[in-house]
Amino acid sequence: MTDNKAVAIAVHTQAIPGNHAQALTTLLAPGFHDHDPAHGRAGGVESLLATMHWYSDAFADQRVEVRHAIAEGDLVALHLELSARHTGYYRGVPPTGRRFTVREMHVLRFADGREAEHWCVRDEAALVRALAAPPGHVRAG
Repeated sequence: MTDNKAVAIAVHTQAIPGNHAQALTTLLAPGFHDHDPAHGRAGGVESLLATMHWYSDAFADQRVEVRHAIAEGDLVALHLELSARHTGYYRGVPPTGRRFTVREMHVLRFADGREAEHWCVRDEAALVRALAAPPGHVRAG
């Protein structure tokens, strides 16, 4: 049996921030569904890939630190901290070059060792405010 927690960590610390579309698609189950897609996106694999590319265009030097990872049955919960540099447009905010850190919570359901469903909570409004704030490294949320 595949270690769901290890797969979840690989998806969210390596494939997504590394903009590795091919690796990501091999780690997602057929029929994958994102219950919290970016605004205007459908929630399937293509939606997650588009969001990954959007983040890659907006944020350079992405690093994800796992604060907590808990697995039970087919579910994995991740508490992550994303840090990056703002180098492209994000939610209407032009590139500032600023470094930022934001925390996120993810719950993932696995099927046959692959991520089948995804729920995410991140305070994107706080991130936008932080990016538009005076210069310096900022923490959002």
